[in-house]
Amino acid sequence: MSQIRRIAVFTTSLGMAAAGTLAVGTASTAQAAEASVAAAAAPTVQVHVTRKHKVLTRQNLRPGTHKFMITSAREAAFQLAKPAAGYTKAEATRDINRGLNGGKIPALKRFERNIVLLGGVSSSPNAPGVMWANLTAGRYWAVDTNVRRTRVRHFKTLQVAGQRVAGVAHPTTVIRAIDSTKWGPRPKRIDHRGRLMLRNSSDQNHFIILARLAKGKTMKDFKAWIEGGAETPPPIDESAPGLDTGVVSPGHRMTMKYQLPRGRYVLICFWPDADMGGMPHAFMGMYRGIRLI
Repeated sequence: MSQIRRIAVFTTSLGMAAAGTLAVGTASTAQAAEASVAAAAAPTVQVHVTRKHKVLTRQNLRPGTHKFMITSAREAAFQLAKPAAGYTKAEATRDINRGLNGGKIPALKRFERNIVLLGGVSSSPNAPGVMWANLTAGRYWAVDTNVRRTRVRHFKTLQVAGQRVAGVAHPTTVIRAIDSTKWGPRPKRIDHRGRLMLRNSSDQNHFIILARLAKGKTMKDFKAWIEGGAETPPPIDESAPGLDTGVVSPGHRMTMKYQLPRGRYVLICFWPDADMGGMPHAFMGMYRGIRLI
């Protein structure tokens, strides 16, 4: 899915809770064939997402940091989540479809109250995804969110128990979400490949989109596009690969492997703000320029 098509999904209406906001699928975010860092000895969890969005992986894991290797039969967006006790897959399905996909604010708020989101990574048949996540003991769900309508059968239950493993992620770059709807001011430049950590130090759910600016376009053009209500195509290079992460809840972090072309990008979050009627965070100022070198 191109950056323009994906961003357009989030901006069809300022007042809706983003048509498919969890569906952040993209190709070329992480290259599984890239040489790994020997010091990151996190145990590997193999994951495969089928054409029907079913997540296949082992069910029982130990606490600690795990490296997830995701392959998929089509474009997929792997997401890890930890539900509250008593919150069911049927309830989550209803809240996602009504809240995130349907703009119903009570459902969106109920989902946010009952789910801790631990990040994710995109994949495609030619571009596997690689991510690291720290899991504590308890019950988790893994789901492909690159769907038009979430169904109960899309949720894979994971049980985490036992002795903690000693794995680490060793990110090369850290991007922080701060306050409610701001990115940390640094780094201004990052390497075009490596391991990127999203650290959520704010009080809202967030995810990252990195989209390359079109030739001759600047952050002034992107700001004008936002302030104009996103009624025209965004000033984004449609042909360039981009990056997006799964969603991370406040106080949590995830790390992913990535490789992108060098250039000037915009760092964006489109999570819908329930207290603002579902307005995507980008329209509340959560975007800034960043250069990949």
